[in-house]
Amino acid sequence: MNFKLKEIAKIIDGEIYGDENIEIININEIENAQEREICVLRDIKKKDLLRNTKAAAVVVPQKIEDLKISQIVVDDIELAFIKLLNIVFEEKQKFYKGIHSTVILGYNVKIGKNVSIGPYCVIEENVEILDNTKITSFVYIGRNVKIGKNVIIYPNVTIKEDTIIGNNVIIHSGTVIGSDGFGYVKRDNTYKKIPQIGKVVIEDDVEIGANVTIDRATISETKIAKGTKIDNLVHIAHNVKIGENVLILAQVGIAGSSKIGKNSILAGQTGVIDHICVGENVVAGPRTGIVQDVESNKVVWGTPPVPFEEQKKIAIASRRLPRLLKEFSEIKKKIEEIYNKVLGV
Repeated sequence: MNFKLKEIAKIIDGEIYGDENIEIININEIENAQEREICVLRDIKKKDLLRNTKAAAVVVPQKIEDLKISQIVVDDIELAFIKLLNIVFEEKQKFYKGIHSTVILGYNVKIGKNVSIGPYCVIEENVEILDNTKITSFVYIGRNVKIGKNVIIYPNVTIKEDTIIGNNVIIHSGTVIGSDGFGYVKRDNTYKKIPQIGKVVIEDDVEIGANVTIDRATISETKIAKGTKIDNLVHIAHNVKIGENVLILAQVGIAGSSKIGKNSILAGQTGVIDHICVGENVVAGPRTGIVQDVESNKVVWGTPPVPFEEQKKIAIASRRLPRLLKEFSEIKKKIEEIYNKVLGV
């Protein structure tokens, strides 16, 4: 990163107070920033941290009087922070340009403009990869896969046959898309495998974390709608349908044929059993066990899920159980003593 402050201000749509010609080489935290670095004050209540910073400049949500370092004032501090990080991110991301000599391409592979495919990738037959997509290294792409524009696929990703991936998708390392769904029928004391002949569809602007598994459908498709973001270590089973702009946090498991409505959030380690319907705008707290349908616009927690505030009361009350049991035993003993006296026992 090597920008003058006025160049950064233009990128993040801010107004400069101070020296616009300062050269900035990095972004850092307020406490750790050094000379020629820029920091971001995301909470104006913490402005006193800036009194001792060594940073050359700071991005702030409003002008701070009597500040010795230069400042860029922006209307949307979070968006400015993202834009600033993107400057560094783009500098750090160095993808192989072109198609590496070790890549194995199958029959009838169609590759768009400015596509990069790094070392030791295997691309099977009838695959289509559109413009500006970046495939790093050790990636396997199966037959008849279609990949859109501006996709980034990190190392050791497996995308199995017939998968469809939209535009602007990011897939992190170790993820497997299109593995067989978990389907068996028990006959004669053995499990007979149900062939999984469906596919996976990933729509535009989806990000999939590291070591995620998304199973192909038995028939038809497993679908992740546009804008959804999936954290690391998530399992999505066959025939699951996930709506637009859903957030799925780490270690969530969604069993087969369940549906998650748009704009919902499943917090870490939440589990959804098969054939469940979770409505739109639902928030499920951490470790929620969703064993029944959840209506839209609900905030739930626990197993089975109940309204969040109710579950908080249950959790608090459960901590009192040892004391309550002791009190109950004492009361029971006194009642028995009174009862025995009345009966003359």
